[in-house]
Amino acid sequence: MNKRSREILSTLIQKKEYGQAAYMKELAEQFGVSTRTIRNDLEQINEFLNKNKLSGVSLGKQGVIETGKDMERARQYLFRDDFYSYKLERHERKMFMATLLICEKDYRTLSDLADCMYVSRSTVIQDLDGLKAFFKRHKLYVVSHSNKGLILEGEEKNKRLLLLSMIKSNESVYREAPVFERLICSLKEECRVDMEDLKTMEKVINLAEHFSGRFLTDTSFTNLKYFLVLSLYRMRLKMYAEQDSKKNSKYEMAGYILKQLSDFAGIEVVEEEVKFLGRILNEMRYIKKTTSNQEIVKMQVITRTFIEHVSIDIDLNLQGDYIFYENLINHLESMFSSAIQDNTVNSVVTEVLERYPKIQEAVQNNVSVLEEYIGRKLNEVEISYIVVHICAAMERNKNSTERYSVILVCNGGIGTSQLLLARLKKYFNFDVADIIPAHDLKNADIDEADVILSTVALDTDMEYIQVDPLLNDEDCINVGKKLSRLKGSHKAISRPKVKEKPEAAHMKRIKEILAENTSPEQMVFQIEEVVNEFYHKEVSMPLLAMLPSEAVRLNVSCESWQEAVRQSAQYLLRNGCIEERYISSMIENVEKNGPYILVAPGFALPHEALNAGPKKVGMSLIRLAEPVVFGKPEFDPVEWVCCLSAINKETHLKAMFHLVNLFHNQKFRDEIRDVGSGEEVYNAIKRYEYEMR
Repeated sequence: MNKRSREILSTLIQKKEYGQAAYMKELAEQFGVSTRTIRNDLEQINEFLNKNKLSGVSLGKQGVIETGKDMERARQYLFRDDFYSYKLERHERKMFMATLLICEKDYRTLSDLADCMYVSRSTVIQDLDGLKAFFKRHKLYVVSHSNKGLILEGEEKNKRLLLLSMIKSNESVYREAPVFERLICSLKEECRVDMEDLKTMEKVINLAEHFSGRFLTDTSFTNLKYFLVLSLYRMRLKMYAEQDSKKNSKYEMAGYILKQLSDFAGIEVVEEEVKFLGRILNEMRYIKKTTSNQEIVKMQVITRTFIEHVSIDIDLNLQGDYIFYENLINHLESMFSSAIQDNTVNSVVTEVLERYPKIQEAVQNNVSVLEEYIGRKLNEVEISYIVVHICAAMERNKNSTERYSVILVCNGGIGTSQLLLARLKKYFNFDVADIIPAHDLKNADIDEADVILSTVALDTDMEYIQVDPLLNDEDCINVGKKLSRLKGSHKAISRPKVKEKPEAAHMKRIKEILAENTSPEQMVFQIEEVVNEFYHKEVSMPLLAMLPSEAVRLNVSCESWQEAVRQSAQYLLRNGCIEERYISSMIENVEKNGPYILVAPGFALPHEALNAGPKKVGMSLIRLAEPVVFGKPEFDPVEWVCCLSAINKETHLKAMFHLVNLFHNQKFRDEIRDVGSGEEVYNAIKRYEYEMR
């Protein structure tokens, strides 16, 4: 089969898997060819299916392509198909040869290149002029030698940049397993990479993501994986990229990746190579535009203070909403990395500002808390989007005590629908009646549903709300408006919100999967999804794990706030969580930035930057024999001091959030004021934390 036939077959398999119809006309439009060409491709597909003893495809009424029950089994044969039967098209041959010439530092003969692609030498000769012109546009030049063959000349960085550009083009050379496997098998054996290197590269990139707190989009992750595998080959040949630029914000992430590759492959880590990879990482796209800001904990504390001030102004307590806190931190982190250049807002944001003038006023009155941290004024657009985050949280909380029935219309497949479902359940109290594709909406029983949500535009007179699969803040506001109109209707059943431990909810879902009459393969897949979701959600450590009873000391004598900070850190120092310099850095931090670490009445949370000497995540809490003054009148004097050691942006976040909220609770403070042991404090935290989950 040719490339288009393979892609059509992949499309048919996916349609079959998700219960969607495939139409001749749609395929013709998708691939930019005539329906007659699609008919010819279907004949190729049938030959392939028959060869593998699978049911063929046929044309039904109205141009529908009918497939057999065993269509989904074609996937395993499609990807097992060998390279010889693949039949590279001209542009694919260009990519194949270009990659080989970029990767090698020695000559490759025309016959050699022809043998690698299972084509004739004359075919390679015909392709050569186009290949030379392609390279020339990128300041690279193919040099021919009558006795040796072809070699590519030019700067290493231009070779690597062209390689990345080709990988980003989504060419089948890098996406089809048989083709890529043939490509890397065509490299010189002494420095060769293989398909196992791809798996290793995935692990290396994932480790780097967690190390840096930056998570690539799926597309960028895949592009980087292929780029690093082929760059590894060049580095094994001791061919390093020249890079004259300075270190950028991705330098540490690049260094981490290359250090892992050095341990794995024994390559030399060259400074210029680290800078170059940092440049490449800077061009990648990330799910959350995070930064390597070493003072991330400071930003998290200041965000908590901002929420507290806004809550007072709008007379609505948002301090206990962890989802809102986490979302706002991610938004501010992205916003603080660079000022928003676009001075326009969309219609939804404009409507929100008009509907919630009190929220906008509260944000403007308190935005100085954030501006002092970032060191610049926030513009009107930035302030507007902070208002949207707050309004979205209000809408979610407003509808948290009533339960609604919803139908999801999702044409993106199982993964997209499950993503949307998970976010809906996280934000709203929904019972999902059904998940259906758009073309089947007319057959759905919508009478009992309160809301129809769709990830695509629908050709229907029925009322629905179109949302993004990631369910952004504007979506939450629109859904909240709809639910507010439904309040009091016979469908919305008011009931108290039952708190369920996260692990119990996931076990319940696993039991439901086991009870369903599905194939073993599908059952395993669904259970894996639940397990992965559980561990993803539990990235943040619970407070009890962060603050064991032995980390609590009572009646500690201190004459100054500096001594209180030192004493609060002793447990962490003894247990190897921090270096000695971390303690002096915490004191210097308060002297430089003021007592912003006072975050609740009588409670201080000293901490330092991620590069100031933290080694392990941890907390250490002390109660002073006599309170001391830090210099923040609304929370002085301080009786309790908790030293925090953070090693990244996430692990400590939920524990810190809960602990600060506990010390805002007068009842909790009264309960622990006169206790006689760390164990009693631990047990009090245990009771209160369970209620907050």
